[in-house]
Amino acid sequence: MTSVFTNAVAVDAGAVKTALNSVRPLILGHGGDADIVDISAEGVVEVEFSGACRACPNIAMTFVGPVRTALMQVEGVTEVRSANVHAGPRALLRMATLLGAHPFPEK
Repeated sequence: MTSVFTNAVAVDAGAVKTALNSVRPLILGHGGDADIVDISAEGVVEVEFSGACRACPNIAMTFVGPVRTALMQVEGVTEVRSANVHAGPRALLRMATLLGAHPFPEK
């Protein structure tokens, strides 16, 4: 197992993969997929969407709802980001609130 160390907590890459795999059937069921691109030393996880997700108008909701929420439950993960999601922080916060998902930080 590969681990990335944050301030005092190691982010277990295997746990991150397991968390993503827990929501992967939802994504695959719609013709898309998601992969972990990077886990920084600060605990920031970078996710890349592929397949149908790339053209999906609901990618931000999928990201904020099941994907980000599952990954934020992994010990040591401080943030989840995706270059494929083009919504602003306020929109993401509103979506997270409406979905009852893990809170998105206000900027």
